[in-house]
This record gives sequence, structure tokens and C-alpha cells, in this order.
Amino acid sequence: MTIKTIKSTKDLSQLLKARREELGISQAELAQLCNLSSNGISKLESVKDSTREVKLSTLFKLGKFLGFELALKVEE
Repeated sequence: MTIKTIKSTKDLSQLLKARREELGISQAELAQLCNLSSNGISKLESVKDSTREVKLSTLFKLGKFLGFELALKVEE
């Protein structure tokens, strides 16, 4: 298992796109699997739109099909 630290929406966009491409899944295929729009996937992966808000439920849907899980690191 590899742990990736995401500190910005730009990091998230790049990571999601890289993982989708690594699995050989098109944006349209991923959208269909997650019950999301292709346009939404495109916007989510767009580094240009780095201020975009992402719903937590969307990340859970993507994680199911892209093979990742979310974790929070709590600093003491």
C-alpha cells in the first residue's frame, strides 16, 4: 500500500487522473461506474479549476472504483 499526501485540490486532481489512467479507464467509463457525469469527472481532473469543491460522497464513490480509501491524519 502506498500513502499519498494531498495538500490541495490540484494535488487531488492530478492523483485522481493518474490513477484512472493507470487503470486504463476513460472519464466516461468512470462516470458511468460512479453514477456521475463525464463533465463532472473532467472538471474534477482539471488542474485549471483548482478551486473546485469536491463532495466527500463523490470521493467515496471514486475510491470504490479507483481502488483507494480516504484517511485523516490527526496531529496531536
